[in-house]
Amino acid sequence: MPACLGTDRTGALEFRMLTKDRIEDALTVQQHSMRQECIAIGMGMYEDPGAPEEMQLVFREVIKDGCTVIAVDRSDRVVAVAFNKLHATYCLYIYLYYIHILRHVPPQPEETDPLGLFIESNIKHRSCRDLIEFIDDIESRVDVFGKYNARGAMEIFYIGTDPKCQERGIGLEITQKSLEVARGLRARKLKQICVADKIVNEYVRPEVAFAVAASIFSQRIMEKLDFETLAEVRYEDYIRGGKKMSDRIGNVHKTATLTARKL
Repeated sequence: MPACLGTDRTGALEFRMLTKDRIEDALTVQQHSMRQECIAIGMGMYEDPGAPEEMQLVFREVIKDGCTVIAVDRSDRVVAVAFNKLHATYCLYIYLYYIHILRHVPPQPEETDPLGLFIESNIKHRSCRDLIEFIDDIESRVDVFGKYNARGAMEIFYIGTDPKCQERGIGLEITQKSLEVARGLRARKLKQICVADKIVNEYVRPEVAFAVAASIFSQRIMEKLDFETLAEVRYEDYIRGGKKMSDRIGNVHKTATLTARKL
């Protein structure tokens, strides 16, 4: 499968599936852009020495699903990334468990939630764990699988644009490309890209896409792409590290929303 997913409207950017050789470039964009990310700010991640570096371990796990998307400019520089994560219902994971047996491969129960187990074992900084728990809390408020009668889903886990390239609509376009990838995986017209020893969630076929939109900018993107708002929380209602999240974030971005749409 070619890694190229097409270009933007002007032809100045090319969208690609993330491959092994661009992992560090994608993580550099994540590192720079996350300093502006509301939940990270609200949790005091940049007041917690070593936390931003530890958070990168989570992104290195997310990319193992093989469906992360990058935007590359004409100089072949990565300027944006959408870290995408696949999820399945419990019933589908049971089905995949038995595929191991039929193929005479020792089943590994931990594969039911490899990211969750990785986080539990490796993520120790308070702000990192608070961030993940905050996202989990929002996502648990609505059963996305039940609402959309889906067995598989793609979570648009994080979208980051190089601060030098913002306000050009790249966030919207890379989200659109992520939806195209999800549809391609569902229709089996695209294949995941292996960036580690193996592809995680290789058999999951997404039928719905969802995301936690943490700023007014990401919320506008989801509205333009016909995502439905399923739940909303206010930053002023959460205290982490001795402060309200809203005290760190400011008055512009007031809520985080769980959004989703059928593919």
